Amino acid sequence: MAIGGTATRREFRGFLALATLVGVLQGLALATTVPVLLSLHHDDTGAAWGWLAVLGLVAAAGGTLLTRVTMRGFHLAMNVIVAMHRRLGQRLVELPIGWFTPATTGRTSHVAVRGTMFVAQTAMDILVPLTLHVVTPLTVAVTTCFYDWRMGLALLAAAPVIWLSATLAGRRNGAAERRIHDAASATNSRLLEFADKQLTLRSAGIEGTAYAPLDDAIDEQRRAGRRALWSSVLGLVLQGFVVQAAFGAAVTLGVYLAVRGTADPVHVVALIGLCAQFSGPLKILAELGTALRRSAVEVGAVRDLVELEGLPEPATPSPPPSRHDLVFDNVTFGYGEGLGKDSEPVLNGLSLTVPHHSMVALVGPSGSGKTTLTRLIARFWDVQEGAVTLGGTDVRELATDDLMAQLSLVFQDVYLFDDTLEANIRLGNPGATDEQVRRAAEFAAVTEIAERLPDGWQSTVGEGGRALSGGERQRVSIARALVKNAPVVLFDEATAALDPTTEAVVTESIRLLAGRATVLVIAHSLATVAQADSIAFLDGGVVVEHGTHDDLIARNGRYAQFWRSRESGHHRLDKAGASKGEQP
Repeated sequence: MAIGGTATRREFRGFLALATLVGVLQGLALATTVPVLLSLHHDDTGAAWGWLAVLGLVAAAGGTLLTRVTMRGFHLAMNVIVAMHRRLGQRLVELPIGWFTPATTGRTSHVAVRGTMFVAQTAMDILVPLTLHVVTPLTVAVTTCFYDWRMGLALLAAAPVIWLSATLAGRRNGAAERRIHDAASATNSRLLEFADKQLTLRSAGIEGTAYAPLDDAIDEQRRAGRRALWSSVLGLVLQGFVVQAAFGAAVTLGVYLAVRGTADPVHVVALIGLCAQFSGPLKILAELGTALRRSAVEVGAVRDLVELEGLPEPATPSPPPSRHDLVFDNVTFGYGEGLGKDSEPVLNGLSLTVPHHSMVALVGPSGSGKTTLTRLIARFWDVQEGAVTLGGTDVRELATDDLMAQLSLVFQDVYLFDDTLEANIRLGNPGATDEQVRRAAEFAAVTEIAERLPDGWQSTVGEGGRALSGGERQRVSIARALVKNAPVVLFDEATAALDPTTEAVVTESIRLLAGRATVLVIAHSLATVAQADSIAFLDGGVVVEHGTHDDLIARNGRYAQFWRSRESGHHRLDKAGASKGEQP
């Protein structure tokens, strides 16, 4: 109940206390049948009616409280689900953006759905029966001591053995259930991957459901389920054997006492009937324990998720900076845990300065750390060594809201919400005026998109922006960043999916931004790179060259090679296009 907060824990304790009381009343009701039977045997009608009245009162009280505890279990389950979803949502917005991967997204989806189900099932369908099936037999055993201390002690002595067998069976089943949970999470991740990457899979000639990673995950889940089933069956067999052995021992003792003449045979028969009520509920104790452990695995996954540490917030945040230069000071960063053998750093002591209201272009081969730099500015992750500062303030010393207010982000992976074209742009600045939205759209060449769509600015773009092309989605994301009017703008291949005409428009808008904002741009477009105030060439996680375009060309180093290869590629494309145009 840690996921529900203090109030839920108090409610849960009250709920368990009430369920325990119901179990005691049920045990007392069963124990009352002994004097009823003995009174009838001795033809004492008055005593029989008296004990029947007690039995009726106890049974009525137990039934009333059982109804109440069932309703409280339902309300408790609903409260825990609400609290769980609230805490889960809060935790997700606090986690670093870098935490979200296809694997963690699949895990989160699995936890939110199955965890919710099992929370409700635990409170309503497992905890109440489990409590009753433990407390009622214990009450029967204690009351048996008052009728015959020898048979009562026999039942009490059997209780630890029964509990031990249930614990062993439950522990074995719990391990199997954890394997099922992990296998199901892996299957969910692969299923989401399969659904999301259909374009890539079909272009590779993979059709239908012939996707080996998904098939392997399903097979592993099936094997885990089969092992869990056998484990559950063996646990039930063990539990049943121990319970029946305990009941047999109690019956044998009762018969022995009757034969020896140290106990009334009628009294013993009545107690044997009571012992049957002791053993009956315990027969399914292992099954309920298995269900509880299954729920514990799922609820534990929810707890693990809500207890994940988000990015640390400063105890006393620094005020937002007045200037907006970016400095990477000897930054080392790797995506693994720590920087050991299995986690080669992506950035290795990198230092770079982006002056206030300047434009710096990052170029270099894939994997050199360009995108990582922009992610570290936005605190998708935190550096492991060194510091990233904005206006002289370490970004880790700024409140997250203050930091994000300083940044506009335009990345390659664009996601548009299933809303209108205008709403997707306004997301960058919900308080923007219509004029500001239209101006940002004009700079990013989105106006022509609105003019083409049937409902103009109020046209719905579909989930993920599927009603638009990749280039059009990129333009909308650029307009979204422009309307925010943040003092720092980060572009990551912002023109990668644009046609040449639109790319020229967007490149011009980037140039205009550079006059009133600090701009860090990752680009392979020659036009974008050439207009930067300075260019940093990254390789191996460090800046190997830094200077203006002309200076770097004059050095004839890595950047010059990059520039010549890009120019050569453009010339080949131009010739191919001209040749194609000359064909009849």
